Amino acid sequence: MSNRNSSHINAAMTPIDRSGITELVVQRIKDLLSRGELKAGSRLPPERELAEMLNISRPSLRTALKALSVMGIIRAKPGAGTYIAESLPEVFTEPMHFMTLINNTSIEELFEARRIIEAGLAELAAERAVEEDLDALNREIEGMRETIDDPENYLKHDVRFHQIMAHAANNKLMSGVMDTIAQLLFHIRRQTISNAKDLEEAIDWHRKIVDAIRKHDTKRAKDMLSSHLRAAQAAWARENRNSHKEEVQQGEPPTFKRRLR
Repeated sequence: MSNRNSSHINAAMTPIDRSGITELVVQRIKDLLSRGELKAGSRLPPERELAEMLNISRPSLRTALKALSVMGIIRAKPGAGTYIAESLPEVFTEPMHFMTLINNTSIEELFEARRIIEAGLAELAAERAVEEDLDALNREIEGMRETIDDPENYLKHDVRFHQIMAHAANNKLMSGVMDTIAQLLFHIRRQTISNAKDLEEAIDWHRKIVDAIRKHDTKRAKDMLSSHLRAAQAAWARENRNSHKEEVQQGEPPTFKRRLR
């Protein structure tokens, strides 16, 4: 860390009252981020130095840093130090997961939220995507086609397609929220993605989305993305019903998958 950056951080890291240490350390980190002294991916000062800056014990600092780690705000890299999260999904995922559990959010509600957000991203992508984005989207479609007999890897290409499209929209907040919801749905989709007909249809939807983005047709891009996610939700519902039927036929109580666990 440069002397100049260290001096700025020193100025922000004034000693803090020992009551509510965790909350105050969090506030100091927020202050540094809001002033641009720390950025996504920035390395925090070493533990000893940071504890001295804040005039707190190292055990107290570790407790505060653990809280920040659970929140997804920082990430420890073995042998390299502690860093600010590099992306919004890292920060959003755990709090949003807890929110869905507390609110007893249904998977249908997550699909609905994703559809609303990602349709807007598709519209923005149709306005802002460049040729490199289109090439990357087509590579993922080709990857989906090549792995259609391997659902696990197929799904990885599918997820990357949507991440690339969100990046092309050039709205970090919206793409971060969308990616967080997609991560929450990932393990559910992995359990049910198996029907070859559904996978073929999904590839076709992805081609239509790219075609609309290439033509800068914002309305069609939004409509195609929304229709694709409706079809994905319908496919999930079919597979979910089928799995329940199989469990009943085998004399087992059905596993309810309509709420996040």
